[in-house]
Amino acid sequence: MIIDAHCHYFSKNAKLDFVQGSSIEDHIRNHELAGIDKFILFTIGGLFSDFIKSNDEIAEVANNYPTKIIPFGTINPWYEEESLEEINRCIKDLHFKGFKLHPWMTGFPINSDLMDTMMKEISKFNVPVIVHSGTPPWSEPLQIAELAYRFPKVKFIMAHMGITDLWKEAIDAARMCNNIWLETSGVPSHPIKLAVEEIGADRIVFGSDSPYGGQGGHIFQLNKIKFLDLKEEDESLILGKNLSKILDINS
Repeated sequence: MIIDAHCHYFSKNAKLDFVQGSSIEDHIRNHELAGIDKFILFTIGGLFSDFIKSNDEIAEVANNYPTKIIPFGTINPWYEEESLEEINRCIKDLHFKGFKLHPWMTGFPINSDLMDTMMKEISKFNVPVIVHSGTPPWSEPLQIAELAYRFPKVKFIMAHMGITDLWKEAIDAARMCNNIWLETSGVPSHPIKLAVEEIGADRIVFGSDSPYGGQGGHIFQLNKIKFLDLKEEDESLILGKNLSKILDINS
């Protein structure tokens, strides 16, 4: 089973539906064409606007495609009380499987004390947190490592594994904190191969960052992994087995 760890939903609330392949129908079709079985989906609009409304939209589309979509919620630490309530609502009522944070877009340092109350609440539910990485000054890999060190019971997925400039720091962060997994979108193939060699394939997950990259983006990101000539088991771990374990799903 192949699982995509990184997909954006450009909802009506975001007013960004001009992005090619951004509708939910496009997501489903493009993933099926690429041979991807399931994908994690989270909001774009909720990162800089009404995150509660945007989470409702994710829940609605996920309910329409329950065998394909793995819904993740979004919170904003600047709104502490509302975010704490939303964490509980997302897990208990909407049945979400985790959360996505984008410090640069939402405007907060990921290693800030702002995060402590949020992480304490999330840690009660044993769900993963996907964090955008690679964009200074608030989303650097070692800042994420600082937060992961403070909250060792929370599973962190480092989106983009530092992008093209900070992938070395991303590998270092994962080496320092065994509760960090690296996600493969946004980096060339070489850093992924190096990460397999240095921290192991069991600490890496596949992501496409769709719909960025257009309708062929899924296949391009998938082929980045397949063309590495990894051991069959290592490739299987990256493409789905690791996420299946993190998310506690079997099919």
